[in-house]
This record gives sequence, structure tokens and C-alpha cells, in this order.
Amino acid sequence: MSFRARLVLGAAYLLTAVVLALEIPLALNVDRRATSEYQSAVLGNAAVLASRGADLVTTAGTAPARATAARRRLRGIVREASVTQRGRTVVTNRDGRVLADTAGSTRAGEAYATQARPELRTALFAGRIDIRRRTSETLGEELLLVTVPVVDAGRVVGAVRISAPLGDIRADVHASWLRLALIGAAVVAAGLALAWFLAGSVARPVERLELAAERLGAGDLEQRVEPDGPRELSSLGRSFNRMARALAANIAAQRDFVANASHQLRTPLTGIKLRLEAIRGCGGDVGAQAARAESELDRLGALVDDLLALARASSSADTAGKRVDLAERARAAIGRWSEAAAQTGHDLTLAAEERAVVWADPRDVDHVLDNLIENAIRYASGGARIAVETAFRDGSAALAVADSGPGISAEERERIFERFFRGENGRRTGPGTGLGLAIVAELVERWDGRVRLVDGAGTRIEAEFPPPHDER
Repeated sequence: MSFRARLVLGAAYLLTAVVLALEIPLALNVDRRATSEYQSAVLGNAAVLASRGADLVTTAGTAPARATAARRRLRGIVREASVTQRGRTVVTNRDGRVLADTAGSTRAGEAYATQARPELRTALFAGRIDIRRRTSETLGEELLLVTVPVVDAGRVVGAVRISAPLGDIRADVHASWLRLALIGAAVVAAGLALAWFLAGSVARPVERLELAAERLGAGDLEQRVEPDGPRELSSLGRSFNRMARALAANIAAQRDFVANASHQLRTPLTGIKLRLEAIRGCGGDVGAQAARAESELDRLGALVDDLLALARASSSADTAGKRVDLAERARAAIGRWSEAAAQTGHDLTLAAEERAVVWADPRDVDHVLDNLIENAIRYASGGARIAVETAFRDGSAALAVADSGPGISAEERERIFERFFRGENGRRTGPGTGLGLAIVAELVERWDGRVRLVDGAGTRIEAEFPPPHDER
């Protein structure tokens, strides 16, 4: 995960936590307040209705003529005072019999204060206001039940019971919750946009520093960064530039030393070799000693050549690439090494695929092939088969040199590309510098490739290259 993504995710987590911490209590408070206001409205309506209808409830129990008129007026008051269209208001007398019902589902005089409605008994017999909630099986929703005693001249003469569905108020609450959620989402989105912008101002210098570090590691010693961003990142950029300058100076000095030393050693080595050849021509014990010294001098000369080749392989200068056909370079290498392989009894073969085209320096590819074939001839026993192969697979081109020799032990496989490392087989077969495969690795990696030792019988070393730039 990128640095910018981590910063934005951290901001998202913090924003979400803050918004939830603020909105959840607010949403619960909206619910409690809406329910409380609704309950207060219903209770107030019931209390007003009980006060206004007290005389009528008392009159409804007197002479029939007066009772009928009182009940008619009471029903009119009840209809006018309804708190909600879907609510139901029932007024009963002292005995719990219906005097008025806005739903019209009960007849006047019908017993209403039953065991299923204990709230009426509380209001009629205890004279207390009763507020409760109950789920209606008929309506399929929760009801708010408010029952208020009707008091006339200090005594309870009846009760007013209002049943108000909570569905409407719940819908309003849920709409408020939705608005809160949208506001919260908008706040989080705005915060994330700001966090993305701020993260970019921090991440961009880090990304440029990462890219510069990759290029520096790939050999571009001139790579530098422009110190910007926050003070800490700007300071880090300046430190990186100082490190890059020091590293470039040290590597340049090291390469110059190796290259100059190698060049400077060539002349005295050539002079010494000529003198040793002259001494060897004298014969005798002195001639034999000169021959042995000449052999050691050849070994030293090979080491100087390999050091010079390694210095050039490690340098990014003078490495202009072009399209290189690996099959063509492999055929040329076979031509160069066929005679040497025949003299040592090796069977050198070629299996080339024509599509294996890479972007590289042909001289580097030739050097890779020469080192791998020379190693196979040197370390594979006489009569072994050496195969040079080129192939194109999974979008990459590869060349490989495989032999049917004794192979490399498991303990040594991880170290074969180290500089100056020579395994047991290498030490047993004679003098060498231990730089051949290190040079191969440097040359392949110069062109963004990779080299590896493939498991299996014998020794198989593969160098894999990405395709040319115009094919990527």
C-alpha cells in the first residue's frame, strides 16, 4: 500500500470515528426528542379533551334526552381534538363504557375497560395518568397509549384514551437520520478530499525520493531530487543529495582506480611476459622456473582483464542500447567457441528461437555468452553436452547456457554470482578469477534483466531480458 493511501486511510478512519461519535448520540437524541414531543402533544391533547369534556361525561349519565345531546357534543369535541389522522380517541364513563369513539368501531355503551386494556383501569380506579406503548397486531406497528382520567368536582367520572401510531413519527425520525447520514458522508468526503490533497503534498516528495533512490541504485549516479515539501522531507531530500554526491564520488573513484590500475598494469605485465619468454628459451632449471612464473603471470593478466571488464560492466557510461537478436548473437558465439569445445571433447549445440529480441548493447550480450560458454567448457567434464538456447516466453526474451556436467552443490548455489567466489569444482579444475559470473550478473542487470541458476541436473544458467521499449 502506498504512503499516500496509508495517510488517506488513516484520515478516513479518524474522520469516520469522529463523525460517528458525534452523529450517533445526535441521532439518538433526535429519536428521544421526537418521541418525547409527540408524547407530550398527545398527552396535552388528552388532558385538554378531558378538561373540556368533563361536564359532558357527567351529563352523559343523566336523563336520556340530556345524555344523548351530551354524547353528540362530546363526539364533536373528540373529532375536533384528534392529534393525528391515524390516531384513535375513546372516551368512557366511570364504568368504562364507551361514550365516544373516533374510529367508530365500538357502539355507545359498549364495555371498553376490559382486562386487555389495563390502562383504563389505572385511570378510572386509581385516577392516574397512564402512558405506555403496545404493538398493535391489527395495524402491525407500535402504538403510543395515553389514558387520562376525566375529573369533575374532584371525582373521576370517566377516562380519555388516545392511541397514536408511532409509524409517522418513526418515519420522520428515520428521515432525520438519513439527513444526518448524508451530512456525515459529505463531511467525510470533504475531509477525504482535503486529506488526499494534504497527503499528496507529503507523498509527492517521498515518491520522487523513492524514484531517485531506485535510479541511483540502478547506476544513475547523477540522480538528484529537488528538496521541497514539509521541513522534514526537505531536509531528507538535501541529505539524499549529499549522500548521492558522496556515493557517486566514491564509486567513480573506485571505478577509476580499477580501470586505471588495470590499464597501467597491462604494460609492465606485457614487459615481464616478454622477459620470461626469453628466459624460458634458455632452458634448464631457470627456464622451467620462468615457465611457471609465466603461467602465474597469465593468471594475473586474466585477473586484470576481468577487473577491467567488471569495472566497465558496473559503469552506466557508454551503454547506448539497441534492438538485439539473441539468436543471432548466440550463433556468433557458437562460431567463436566451436573449436575450443571440440578440442576439450564437448558437444556444443544451439537451440535458437528467432523472436527473442531485447534492448541491450550487442557487446554486452556477446560478453555474457562468452563468459557462460567458457565456464561450461572449463567446469563441465570432457564429453559433456553444452547447449546454448534462446527463447521468448511470458513477454520476456531469455538466453541460457546449460551443460550436463557435475553441477553445483546446494551449499554453493546461493553464492555463485558473488565476486571472487570459486566453488569446490572451480578450485579443482585449475586457476581462475571467480569474476566471470559476477560480470554476467552486472551486464544483465544493466539492461533491467536478471540472471539465475536453474535447478536440475548439470548446470543451467539463464539470463532474462525485458522486451524492447517499443514493445512494452
